[in-house]
Amino acid sequence: MLTPPSARTQTISGYETVLDAASAFVKRLKAGCHVMAAVSGGSDSLGLLAALAEAAEQCARRDIMISAATVDHGLRVESADEAATVARFCVDRGIAHQTLAWRGEKPATGLMAAARDARYRLLADHAARIGADVIAVAHTLDDQAETLEMRKARNPDPPVSGMAAETLVMGRVWVARPFLSVSRQSIRDLLVARGIVWFDDPSNANPRYERVRVRRSLGGAVSALGAEAVMAGHMRARLSEAAAAILASSVRIHGAAVAEIDLEPLARNPDAARYLLNVLAAVIGGETHGPGKAALADILNLAEARHGARMTAGRCLFERQRERLLILREQRGLRHLEISAQTAAVWDGRWRIENRSDAMLVIGPAGTDAGPVQTFAALPPRLSKLARATAPCVRQGALPESVGISRILSPYQRYLPGFDLALANRLAAAFGISPFPAPAYFSG
Repeated sequence: MLTPPSARTQTISGYETVLDAASAFVKRLKAGCHVMAAVSGGSDSLGLLAALAEAAEQCARRDIMISAATVDHGLRVESADEAATVARFCVDRGIAHQTLAWRGEKPATGLMAAARDARYRLLADHAARIGADVIAVAHTLDDQAETLEMRKARNPDPPVSGMAAETLVMGRVWVARPFLSVSRQSIRDLLVARGIVWFDDPSNANPRYERVRVRRSLGGAVSALGAEAVMAGHMRARLSEAAAAILASSVRIHGAAVAEIDLEPLARNPDAARYLLNVLAAVIGGETHGPGKAALADILNLAEARHGARMTAGRCLFERQRERLLILREQRGLRHLEISAQTAAVWDGRWRIENRSDAMLVIGPAGTDAGPVQTFAALPPRLSKLARATAPCVRQGALPESVGISRILSPYQRYLPGFDLALANRLAAAFGISPFPAPAYFSG
């Protein structure tokens, strides 16, 4: 639905905060920086693009480039027209623009999550093609408050944070959120003042969606929740750094598959220990999220248990061995995966397998007949055998030379919030993979 300025009667006195946020972002950009704004045609993203362009002119930043991209999910009949309207908006202002279409069959369940993944994948691919240094998205103070409230409802215990100011997507390009302190109303005030029309997505008023229900319940709590999100973000960053310190000093990784952790440091800092165990379990289990609060409490209780005590959670086996805790992939739930010739796929959420041959490959677990591997020689024989049995192989044989294999860190494969960059890179080093790139679009 197109919303013209004449349909709005609000005052326009608050839009200075929008320009201030845009100017603060623009001033920090490195020389020659290329910012690609993700623009849907809604008020927030149009306001972001308009404010960035205006701020670049006011700050005399002719050395930077601002372009735009619109993802057409094809989920509504109006989406193509909306993308075309954004394209015309950009042409009128001399801004390079590209429409990116989400093609192929759409899932019957989990559509919103799939659409989000598709949007960021398309944006990341396009940013790589055009050499953009950063993708700017228009998440607002309202979005931040809603996100924090939803996460608190699912898990009321710290560390619960809102959205990070920066997130690495698909392991390739950073997404920046310059408007997390700016209200949606202020953005609309700016658009009204500049005579810019926008589209209202009807799904944003549909109570079927959790975010819409939360939005309606917040009332005047948005600013307070925004401030709470800032504090929660600082707390999460500190916990993540403390977890990285424990990882560096007290954790040994065997064969990119087994974690061996000294128990004493876990007892000294249980909050950081929980944070680290949650991420380690996700990496070793090949999941995008850790096992959760209750399971983590039980895992920490193993520190007080007898030698040999064990439990399973998050597709992992946790076992106490004297003064250490071992974490490895349990044997259940391992499946076979067909990988076509000259393609790549992720097996078990842990390994990226590249089939460089001209024939189909079937990847599965090595199983109980797996031969000895020196990589796990430091482990107790029973656990060494389990570690070997859960490794990938081709039809109960060794991986041929035509197969490339590399470890992935499942929690950060798609989205790495800036809070966790130091921890993610400690994990990357421990698991023998390349570090994640740091944000490089700001000067200094």
